[in-house]
Amino acid sequence: MVTSLRSGWMVNRRPSARRPHFFQTMSTKKNWIETDLAGLAKILARRGKEFALFEVIQNAWDETGVSNVVVTLEATKWSGYSRLLVADDAPDGFKNLTHAYTLFAESTKKANAEQRGRYNFGEKLVLALAREASVISTTGGVRFDERGRHRVLKRLSRGSEINVVLRMNKQERDRALDQARRLIPPVHIVTTINGERLQAGTPLTEFEATLPTEIADADGNLVRADRKTKVRVFATSPLTPASIYEMGIPVCGLDGPFRLDVGQKIPLTLDRENVREGFKRTLAIAAFNALHHRMTREDMGATWVKEAVESPDARPEAVADFVKAKFGEKVVSFDPSDPEANKLAIAAGFTVLPGGTFSSAAWKNVRATGLTKPAGQVTPSKRAWDGEGNPEAKLCPPIPESEWTGGMKEVAAYAKSIARVVLHAEISVAIYVSAHMGAVAAYAPGQLQLNKLRLGNEWFDLSTNRLAIDALLIHEFGHHFERDHLSESYYDALTDIAAKFIAAVRNGQL
Repeated sequence: MVTSLRSGWMVNRRPSARRPHFFQTMSTKKNWIETDLAGLAKILARRGKEFALFEVIQNAWDETGVSNVVVTLEATKWSGYSRLLVADDAPDGFKNLTHAYTLFAESTKKANAEQRGRYNFGEKLVLALAREASVISTTGGVRFDERGRHRVLKRLSRGSEINVVLRMNKQERDRALDQARRLIPPVHIVTTINGERLQAGTPLTEFEATLPTEIADADGNLVRADRKTKVRVFATSPLTPASIYEMGIPVCGLDGPFRLDVGQKIPLTLDRENVREGFKRTLAIAAFNALHHRMTREDMGATWVKEAVESPDARPEAVADFVKAKFGEKVVSFDPSDPEANKLAIAAGFTVLPGGTFSSAAWKNVRATGLTKPAGQVTPSKRAWDGEGNPEAKLCPPIPESEWTGGMKEVAAYAKSIARVVLHAEISVAIYVSAHMGAVAAYAPGQLQLNKLRLGNEWFDLSTNRLAIDALLIHEFGHHFERDHLSESYYDALTDIAAKFIAAVRNGQL
């Protein structure tokens, strides 16, 4: 078998015709898989070369007992290449040098949810971009160059050094250094990049949440589990945009005002470019419940917030702050049973929320806050008192006609005569004495209702109060055609009634 090295890895140049074309365990079938590192390097390039820094730095942070990590990224004598050097002071160093070049070897980090590694994959991705590389630790070293892979005799008293010459030009190097400033180093590890200490900044706050994670079972298989962890919340800046982090390493973008640093393994896609949707939803709900009081109206427009509002696990106080931030303190829901009430609410400074404002799941949570009562309950229109929505009418019947004063009888007869002329209808008249009836009068189809308590005894006098009586009758008879005071049809009804009234007076009918 003839082999060659591509970017530092041993690969097969000509596969055997008898070799099966499916994956088997590398320890028993070492030559069954070919890796085209040039092709892999092209795939990795779309992620941005900064991933090389992230992978090597996170491995250093994961080492037991490490307190210092020193990173250098600089130009080399080869055009289009950069040298990445990462050194740490972990007492035991790199425990198993074969892991530097063995894909998917059993990782000691899989069983610890608070360590980042799980696939033993990251260093191999870095090597795919390398011209040459070396790993030196307490157990010795290994070097990768154009002649292949070699063990070296040099060893360190503590810690490890990873030295890689990467296919990375100046523009890519500058971007990588900028992106490295997004990292959030562990508080107990001093991390410097090109001599500049990496600063995490002070968290705005932190909260606990039970989130999905990945952890090895007794057989070493990665399994999903829910585990309580801390999430640190950091502010954003032009250099540090909103993102989801896994223990200081940015994983994917997040719309909104925060960087959320999860303190345990996140269920990631294999290429570490994104998190799984179920995890995103769970984190979104936890963050919404914890951070709602810190969010502005603009923040509340984030997609993850809208999804959180729909969850049955969203807290009422969080949903209430969402509604207030988005629509203000004075909010009602559109009331199809009382169209005028919606207009009265707008006139009173309320925001009226149509039914399509939220999904059905979100509406359930929003209504539970009690902030969005129907407009008809907050700014009800004037209705006939014994009509829909006025159960108090049963507690206060109208005055019997046998107890009416002469003025009441005269006004009732006058109202009926006008109704025949302007409405072409026969109506009845009911007179109440009630504090429950909010208006001085109301009109239901075929019935005029007058409230003596609010009108007063003197009102029922045609000889002295006819102008006021005519004005009230025109107003109430307009509701024979339209209940909504603020509609154009009600306005048209009033002008039509007034015109008929004038014509009737001119013709001697009244």
